[in-house]
Amino acid sequence: MGNRISSGSVEVAPPPQQSPKKPGCKICCACPQERRARDECILLKNMDECEAEVSAFYACLLKEGFSAEEVNALKRNTKRM
Repeated sequence: MGNRISSGSVEVAPPPQQSPKKPGCKICCACPQERRARDECILLKNMDECEAEVSAFYACLLKEGFSAEEVNALKRNTKRM
């Protein structure tokens, strides 16, 4: 009268795929602190000296849920000074 466990193989359903995180805003409004740090660095220094700030901004965009394609498109469209 209890639960019976079958001796057959047990099928385990794969874990549900996590849906990608949806950004809460447009890419132009995301990561304001990182964007500000990046912009200030670029205005005050040479672009080559701001690699850490630029990388932090793009990493933040990815963390906020923007796709790698969107971030790469933004990188391609960014003008070098």
